[in-house]
Amino acid sequence: MLLLNLSRCNRPWLAIAAFILLPLTVQYASADAGDTFNVTASSMLMYDSNVFRLSPLVNPVTLLGQPSRSDQIVTSSVALSVNKLYSMQRFEFNGSIVDNRYNTFDFLNFIGKNYTAAWHWYLTPYLHGKLSSGHREVLNNFADLTGFANSTNRNLRTDDNIRFDGVFEINGGWRIIGGISQDTRKNSRLTVQDFDNRVRSVEGGIRYDFPSGSSLTYKVRSGLGEFFKRPQPLSSELFDTRFDELEHEVRLAWFITGKTSIDARAGHLERNHAHFPQRDFSGFVGNFNLNWAPTAKTRISMSWARELSNFQTASAFQLSQFQRFSSSYIATNRFSLSPVWQITDKTALRMRYDFIVRDFLGAVISLPADRSDTMHSGLIALDWKPLNMLSMSAVFQRDHRSSSLTGFDFDSTAGSVTARLSF
Repeated sequence: MLLLNLSRCNRPWLAIAAFILLPLTVQYASADAGDTFNVTASSMLMYDSNVFRLSPLVNPVTLLGQPSRSDQIVTSSVALSVNKLYSMQRFEFNGSIVDNRYNTFDFLNFIGKNYTAAWHWYLTPYLHGKLSSGHREVLNNFADLTGFANSTNRNLRTDDNIRFDGVFEINGGWRIIGGISQDTRKNSRLTVQDFDNRVRSVEGGIRYDFPSGSSLTYKVRSGLGEFFKRPQPLSSELFDTRFDELEHEVRLAWFITGKTSIDARAGHLERNHAHFPQRDFSGFVGNFNLNWAPTAKTRISMSWARELSNFQTASAFQLSQFQRFSSSYIATNRFSLSPVWQITDKTALRMRYDFIVRDFLGAVISLPADRSDTMHSGLIALDWKPLNMLSMSAVFQRDHRSSSLTGFDFDSTAGSVTARLSF
């Protein structure tokens, strides 16, 4: 609670005091990964040079009433985790309260309440599965709003999901898998890029588990979606009320050696809307992840992924000085490289580089050009764990996005220091 109270103040130097007080409390704390209950308290002080991911062409005074794009943000959190085994049943719970305080743009302040809960159930050793639920509250990603009239709104997004999975072990390594789920996304304010929606899905398939721990899976998912706050289709903008999704995928988890593993997925996603086929999309989705530990103290992860996601817009939603565009969905291709060097038992150096290309497709109005964005993101972090219950991290991140259309590019630099206490 001390961290939460400190973060409510708008003076960054008070947050720095939290980093001094945390080590002083260590002598009263103890932590054990095998405990049924664990509590974590953390505080992060961050500087962000471009909070709203504004294009250099935008005069911040026009949108924000002041020339500054930057801010100092204090994020404090308290989290509780529970892990309990009863006979063959295991129960997990992770809940947190996250207090976010902005020094300049204090209208963005909010307290997020998040949790995940799971029951790993067993009826017999051959019939088992998991019942899980989750709730998350975060600010909408301002990078997705760059160039739009709502680009500086305080818009909280709430994600809720509930899922039931089951596995039936036939014989040998063969498994029949199935599940049902419901995912709900809500926004505190209207957003035209990703409307409030709910998707109910059922899926099933077959998996083979190899003695080495590797596995090969095929499954198919059918989903029924709705924009539940829209009672009728909006013909003027081709905004629908319902949609169907069908996805096939093959997944491979392959432990090549003790130091190398591959996680790969190849699939096809198809989405059809009830009234406006102009919004339909389909295509290849998948990912390829390679994890390699060349030495005992170094790890390297390389990944590539392709995703298709909803992004429905119309020309009226852009700021007037920018080029207009229209889209129904985004095709995203991402390449990532993440090396980790465990310098000592208590110190680690992490780096990450992402190269992302996003193509905005499915235009429903005729315009001279489609929008395509390219983003470079680099991160370097130093982690230090002087004691089992105390860890600290310093992070520096740089992002640059360029766009084929005017007004959707941005640059941002962020640096943060985090202290975390577990007991």
